[in-house]
Amino acid sequence: MGQDYNYQALEVPEHRMEAVNDAAPMQSSSNISALRQFRISKRESQEKFWGRFGVTQSSGSRFETGLGIPAPVAILVKLYLIGKLSDGDLPG
Repeated sequence: MGQDYNYQALEVPEHRMEAVNDAAPMQSSSNISALRQFRISKRESQEKFWGRFGVTQSSGSRFETGLGIPAPVAILVKLYLIGKLSDGDLPG
């Protein structure tokens, strides 16, 4: 199988972190993953957010708590976070 990547390696761009910080002011970033913060800032369920990458809600939950993300999903998420892919580019 391919290599898994830890979600923490997927850095959220600085311009996207402002929305994350505004959406979750009471939550410490050390207690919550950047991906989860970003999803929450978009006001999306795990099912909707992870579904756009072809991932089930339960797998997305595991990714948000530290499980390694498979390389193909990690690439899609990274491209989405940096703005190279938009919702219209993804099937979910």
